[in-house]
Amino acid sequence: MSIPKDSDGGHVNNQTENWKFKFDKLMHNASQENVFEYCTKEAVSSVVDGYNSTIMCYGQTGSGKTFTMTGSTKNYKYRGVIPRAINNIF
Repeated sequence: MSIPKDSDGGHVNNQTENWKFKFDKLMHNASQENVFEYCTKEAVSSVVDGYNSTIMCYGQTGSGKTFTMTGSTKNYKYRGVIPRAINNIF
């Protein structure tokens, strides 16, 4: 017996069965500088212009979210998004 799907083919009994994701870019082993330049620099500039912005890291435990956001305190080259954003604002 097959379960009928609605017209968009994605919802049955109020549950999503088909997932579609769209990515702008996949960054594998990217430097902190590249992550900031590509992902957050425009959002930080928008804040200076008076717009609200949010930068969020999402992912599996141990995948590097905290390092991406805060970076390393021992090496200036590896500073994260937050210190780079503060530097960009001031």
